[in-house]
Amino acid sequence: MKAFEIYTFRGGNWKIDSVFDDKDLALFEAKRMDSSNRFLSVRVVEEIFDEVSSQTSTRTIFRGGSGAELSYQAPKKAAPAINKARPRAAGAERSPKGRRRKPAKKKSGFSGPFLILLLVVVFGFAAMFGLQFFAGVKLG
Repeated sequence: MKAFEIYTFRGGNWKIDSVFDDKDLALFEAKRMDSSNRFLSVRVVEEIFDEVSSQTSTRTIFRGGSGAELSYQAPKKAAPAINKARPRAAGAERSPKGRRRKPAKKKSGFSGPFLILLLVVVFGFAAMFGLQFFAGVKLG
């Protein structure tokens, strides 16, 4: 039995992203993921399981990404964090985890003003239609 596993490397760790039975489909998906630049590296590992001997053999059939030279390693245990105190300026506040957050950049575009203009036009036509409709209604 053969299985094709797609591994992705991000944040210093290799993780299984998906498993396929079809080699061509696994390679196609891995190349698509590699071209998206979401991951530092992508690989496809072919895993063959021999049911008679209960042995599994693996081999890498695709390596992609800028981190193609990275070797598969088991995740390392995180070292305990050492808090090194640094002198702060008087009156400076400490942000969470000792890091200052950068203010979020506002995206400029025309979609916001376009939607507002569209709403004004739609409500304007609705108001004109309503006034015309009710002007024609005779009371009494």
